[in-house]
Amino acid sequence: MTSRTTRNKVRFQGISAYADLRKAENHLVQLAGIADNRSDYINQYLPEIIAGLSFIIEALDKFNDDL
Repeated sequence: MTSRTTRNKVRFQGISAYADLRKAENHLVQLAGIADNRSDYINQYLPEIIAGLSFIIEALDKFNDDL
């Protein structure tokens, strides 16, 4: 069993990673808003990236619950 401080450090890293991914998701959504459907490249690829990131965020959230 790990010591209390190590456990808290692990939880902190998990929570920080979650917050960073949420921030990245927000940035990508803002990018889409700024593009305003004027870029075929962004329209083609960004929705898939955002959807994939959402799945990762959800998985990390569940992972963090068990830390």
